[in-house]
Amino acid sequence: MLKILQHFWSFVLNPTDRKLNPYRTDTYSKVFFTMFFFKVVILAVILPLQYLIQYLDPIFTKKDDADENVLIYMISVVVLAPLVEEFAFRFFLKYKKFYGKLISRNTWRKNYRWIAYTSVFLYGFAHLSNFENANLLFYILGILIVSSNLVDGFVFTFIRVRLGFIYSWGLYGFWNLFTFSLLGTIILLKNPITKVNNPSISMEINVSQFRDTSELLFFVRESSDTLYNLNVRQYPLSQVVDSLYGKGTYQVYDDYVDIDMRSAKGYRKDSLLILLKKEFTIEPINK
Repeated sequence: MLKILQHFWSFVLNPTDRKLNPYRTDTYSKVFFTMFFFKVVILAVILPLQYLIQYLDPIFTKKDDADENVLIYMISVVVLAPLVEEFAFRFFLKYKKFYGKLISRNTWRKNYRWIAYTSVFLYGFAHLSNFENANLLFYILGILIVSSNLVDGFVFTFIRVRLGFIYSWGLYGFWNLFTFSLLGTIILLKNPITKVNNPSISMEINVSQFRDTSELLFFVRESSDTLYNLNVRQYPLSQVVDSLYGKGTYQVYDDYVDIDMRSAKGYRKDSLLILLKKEFTIEPINK
């Protein structure tokens, strides 16, 4: 494992498109799983950095229609997205004969470091489009925000070049499956996200990765700025916030939420917003 990581580090410093010639039948599998576990370690290191960035400049997302169906999401994230991105960012990294019409093999070899680095950085910064932010600080912190994607870019490029396209596609899909399972486990362990029961309000909030459209429910009983009942099932938090506080007033880091809130005497909307902000990223939009 150490030799594989040393070889990977040498590749990062001086990339070449030389394919690995295995001397044992299990060489490819050892490289594959070594790089997978390396990514797990890197994830553990980078997560605190991501929390710091979220504190300095909250990151916002919107739920996608693909998130409404587990099967569609799995096919998209584990199979299709890795395939498309591998083709777009790494398929070209092995020299082909027809490249000779544009660039000689010798010129390719001499400049391969910059070709590989360009691929990695384009891949990393393309992931900024996953977020809704558009402020100056977001772009200043961009390299930190996509730091994990930049590491991924080097890992997938290494696998693509040394083992082949199928292996880099497979590692990408396998990694997405792992992170999907990890996130799902964390959500199950954290639910209910919020549970409040006092004389003023009774409320429980749960989140989910996907939504079951057969359970959709949105019921509000309110009077001016006071809420008496809020029953939400399987709606994006962004839609809940837009409904209560006005569309375009707040940005959120989106989740599908179930909210069961009751208050006999009434509970002010601004007080509810304070409770929501304790568990979710919700910030006013500067106009």
